[in-house]
Amino acid sequence: MEPVLIRSATVEDAPVIHRLLKDLASALGKSTDIRSSTADIARYGFGEGPRFETLLAFEGEDPVGLAVYFYEFSTWRGTPGVYVQDLYVSPRMRGRGVGRDLVEAVRVRAAEWDGRYVKLAVYDGNEQALGFYQALGFEICHDEQVLALSEQ
Repeated sequence: MEPVLIRSATVEDAPVIHRLLKDLASALGKSTDIRSSTADIARYGFGEGPRFETLLAFEGEDPVGLAVYFYEFSTWRGTPGVYVQDLYVSPRMRGRGVGRDLVEAVRVRAAEWDGRYVKLAVYDGNEQALGFYQALGFEICHDEQVLALSEQ
């Protein structure tokens, strides 16, 4: 086993990011729901005014995980923070601390921006992920539900 390295993604990593996102969708049983492309990842994640950032985890040359996040501001908290849109660790690497290390790396990045919190959502029924996040100290926000309004 090689050590796992976590680093910020570059535009050249767009195909890797997209493949890991497809792996995540497949693991959730939502393979047909992913509509993004490698070009979308490159366009919106890099260059002038990126809409999100990505941290990648590698074991040697093998990409084994990612955290996709963006900065936000909570008017109720009165502080900036980050929202983790996607967190994925390949099944063979689970239990080795890669997910924990990715969350910690996001937390450190948030702190560099004066971010005071990390927020995320868990798919209904994903009890394994829910337990993982709660073990890291995340709390369930019983007073919130995630809603989406898509383009028509």
